Amino acid sequence: MTEWRALSGPEVGDLAVRLRSLDWSWLLADVPALAANFGWTVETTYRYSVSLGAELGPDSGSVSGRSETADKIDVRVTDYADDDSDGRAHVRDAFVDMASAITSVLGPPALRCPGEFAEIRWSGAETTVRLRQFTSSVSLYLCTNTSLALEDQVTAMDEQGLL
Repeated sequence: MTEWRALSGPEVGDLAVRLRSLDWSWLLADVPALAANFGWTVETTYRYSVSLGAELGPDSGSVSGRSETADKIDVRVTDYADDDSDGRAHVRDAFVDMASAITSVLGPPALRCPGEFAEIRWSGAETTVRLRQFTSSVSLYLCTNTSLALEDQVTAMDEQGLL
């Protein structure tokens, strides 16, 4: 296995607190200032998203939305793991450690979704911090509650076979 990196629990906890306390315009045009504030670099700007060099280097973060407005900040907090039992164990262990660290700084989560693609949410008045486990990585998000509600509606409709 190649060297696999993950932010430590305290690093992810600190990032979650910074994201939770973020006060910005949510305009895609203001992403360069957001990136500078976090020490990230703007990699590529697209029509509805901006790719960022974040904690784990080039293309490890992004800001996306619709029209001129952002609705999600995504920061990958682990490298991509190998697709084998050791890699999946690294991802699972990192997710558990990170969830514990975030809970210690943000309090109990509002929602836990166990399973192959586990997710934990810490809801705020306008935004939600989200930790998601994928097959080969873990990502931390800050989403507007409006966009998250829409995503949840689409997921529910898909699960009901309505899409």
